[in-house]
Amino acid sequence: MQGGGSMIRTVIVDDEAYIRDELKYFLDQLEDVEIVGETGDGDEVLEIIEREKPDLVFLDIELGHANGLTIARRIMQMWEPPKIILSTAYDKYAVMGFELSVSDYILKPFSLERIRNAVSKAMGSIKNESVRKADENSRMDKIAASRNGRIYLVDTSDIIHIQAKGNGAAIVTREGTYEISSNLKEIEESFHGGKFIRIHKSSIVNVDFVEEIIPWFNYTCKLRLRGLDEELTVSRNYFKSFKENFKI
Repeated sequence: MQGGGSMIRTVIVDDEAYIRDELKYFLDQLEDVEIVGETGDGDEVLEIIEREKPDLVFLDIELGHANGLTIARRIMQMWEPPKIILSTAYDKYAVMGFELSVSDYILKPFSLERIRNAVSKAMGSIKNESVRKADENSRMDKIAASRNGRIYLVDTSDIIHIQAKGNGAAIVTREGTYEISSNLKEIEESFHGGKFIRIHKSSIVNVDFVEEIIPWFNYTCKLRLRGLDEELTVSRNYFKSFKENFKI
């Protein structure tokens, strides 16, 4: 996620299916949340996080044979761990949870207002970290990428758009297409300011190359970019932040 308004990628972990469904029901009512995974098996949690790279995890403390606090500790040891919101029916774990520096702690049964507040708190922390990372990378004007078995330093000003490709991404420039091992979330966080914006879960565009915005159905649009034959679609999930960026 980037401070400009991208969706908060969220994973739900609870061993009760009806609790996961309840959380999904509440989270679906929050426009900035995208649920990218769920599980009731504590052994699958780290694997899902490694694969989906979420921004936020709702983690039940009592997961049958697994202990949510132990899993939380392992998550916090990961590189750039997601924010964690612990959930349980008992408040006796609150102190231990906050000792782990989790984002928040919610008690069952849930309410929309409590979940909204917890997500808002996590969102503020995520955005602050995104701004800090952007400041740290503000001088980055080249990116290392591969093409035909060779490594090149590509000027970021030459990038037209970036497309998800497997576990990495394809960088499309006026000179050709390059590949990079970083995924779109990592790339999005590494670029400074609003020059590169997310328009789809699989696409980032350089706003300097946008020549025409074409209204499309379902409250979205297509983009015609300079130097690119195909038109790119702005998905509904990213349309709001896209309009804010272009003030339309």
